[in-house]
Amino acid sequence: MSADSILEVDGFSGGFENRPGVIDAVLEHVSFAVPTGSSTAIVGESGSGKSLTALAVMGLAPSRFRRTAGSIRLGGRDLTSTSEHELRRVRGREVGMVFQDARSALNPVFTVGHQLADVCRAHRGVSRREALREAEHMLDRVRVPEAARRMQQYPHEFSGGMAQRAMLAMALISRPRLLILDEPTTGLDVTIQADVLDLIIDIKAETGMTTCLITHDLGVVAETCDRVVVMRGGEVREIGSCEQIISAPTDPYTRQLIDDSRMVETR
Repeated sequence: MSADSILEVDGFSGGFENRPGVIDAVLEHVSFAVPTGSSTAIVGESGSGKSLTALAVMGLAPSRFRRTAGSIRLGGRDLTSTSEHELRRVRGREVGMVFQDARSALNPVFTVGHQLADVCRAHRGVSRREALREAEHMLDRVRVPEAARRMQQYPHEFSGGMAQRAMLAMALISRPRLLILDEPTTGLDVTIQADVLDLIIDIKAETGMTTCLITHDLGVVAETCDRVVVMRGGEVREIGSCEQIISAPTDPYTRQLIDDSRMVETR
């Protein structure tokens, strides 16, 4: 693994075992690296395999998914040969993830503050009091107004934008080295989308954390990322700097994504 890459996916292939012993391939020889300190985007339309790749990195791929080849290395450790017990330690402590639907990812039974504190205690080993203090601080940091009061509320009492901020706080509270954001602005109105993206950019600037953004929108990528991995049909089609990919794409599919993004911007 390259010394300057926190994550390297090498020839990773897999599919779903929909019938016993028969695997329908959905990822084919996926290879890319995420340099330490970078803001890397994995871009593609629905069904491209980008979100499934992110879930595989987290060890959260659906139960029917089977790896058939390749490796996923985080900090030099091969996650594909790591036990579930160790993967639980990796999730949160080393890699955080913000999911598409924040409200579904949050537990409706517990208050937001309770959930944040539990994650903090699990991965940082602090006292309950310290975890609650850190949870309130983190909500304030991601610009949730009246953080102390919001700590006592349940996920259904949060708007979509506030729920996404709470999910971001939960991913950050363990101080992971890598943050994966899977379509973090999906379903939010344009103004809230801009606010969430600005927040992500600011946190990245403050912490120097490595980020990996999963999205279909190259307009978002142009604002937030410095490297791009383009996927289609479970394969990597193109890799390069954001400037290179957007100004001089080599793959027709990438050009189509750029044109589609520009059409949306001009509507």
